[in-house]
Amino acid sequence: RGVLSRDDLLHNAQKDATFSGQQIHRPSILKGISYCPVPVKSVMSLKSDDWMTDLAKPLWSASGRGDLEVIHSLGANAVRLYGNNPELQHGDFLDEAQRNALRVIPGMSDFPYTQDPDQNCMATQFNCFSQVKKQYSQNLKNGFLKNG
Repeated sequence: RGVLSRDDLLHNAQKDATFSGQQIHRPSILKGISYCPVPVKSVMSLKSDDWMTDLAKPLWSASGRGDLEVIHSLGANAVRLYGNNPELQHGDFLDEAQRNALRVIPGMSDFPYTQDPDQNCMATQFNCFSQVKKQYSQNLKNGFLKNG
């Protein structure tokens, strides 16, 4: 008897002063597409598998092939990526995804954990905190944190 229904929880949240002026979002179904845009339609050279960078703009931007618009038109509301170089800018991709009502599920590169010859996790006795912290910090600075 002490369990509140979903509607009761939403009603209580809307009455709560901490929610004043904010929209309460109902849970939605995630309909995502994994994005790795190869092969390309014309000859081009990309120096990374990080498809969120400006190097891949000809593929995903509205001024290019418009892949994010196509993904949205297929009914997706999210895009999943794998490569992610935290040293590169991702802001334009994230903005384009937002314009197309797409959530972004970015991957994290395994380079600092397994491939970095000097500071991989084995070199730090499998304590990967410093590698994870650096990678997340760089991502925030390069587009994942807006106006930050």
